Amino acid sequence: MASTDSPLSWRISVPVPATGDADAGNADAPQQEHFLCSSDTSRINLDALHAAMASNLLWWAKPLARPQLVAMVNNSVCLAVYHLKSPDDETGEMIGFARLITDRVTFAYLTDVYILPAYQRRGLGAWMMRCLRELCEGSGPEREGSTPASSGWPDLRSLWLVASTSSAARMYMGALGAEEAARYRATPGVPDSGMLLVEMPGPANGIRHHATKNGTAPKAE
Repeated sequence: MASTDSPLSWRISVPVPATGDADAGNADAPQQEHFLCSSDTSRINLDALHAAMASNLLWWAKPLARPQLVAMVNNSVCLAVYHLKSPDDETGEMIGFARLITDRVTFAYLTDVYILPAYQRRGLGAWMMRCLRELCEGSGPEREGSTPASSGWPDLRSLWLVASTSSAARMYMGALGAEEAARYRATPGVPDSGMLLVEMPGPANGIRHHATKNGTAPKAE
């Protein structure tokens, strides 16, 4: 089994979005696009990450000097998504990113998640979150699309994140198996304002285990 420090990778192929009638009649046009998600920080394109942090895509961030950017990446658990030219490629354009601020044992906070606008609406954000969930929870015997098998973080209590919109929160909750925990910085008197604090309970979530043990856990519908 892989240790928590061993890079993990996942691959996926998705249909190429239709762009008009011209593509429909082109038999040579590619039918699928191929992507790699990897936790290997040595792959990360720091220039691409810097550009994203300097843009409105990561409106909560600001660009960092190179030494600070390197320190941020090296002190986090990062996932990056790459657009590949073929299913077996090992390198490609970095088009997405996410990082965990974590002790790598009991707790993690998810931030700086993005997919470049040109590659959105392909399900890649939700796929990256499913990869992240597998990184934390572990996977069984090696299976297609995931390399290698991982034991995960068995002592993880919780993974937290803040979602700026309800639609983003729903994506995170669906892909991570997470749940809404609270509203954050809501405007008094304005319903559904503010951001959503979302929690993915880990395998060692004591609150959930305590509730189950004492019969206070919510019953499944």
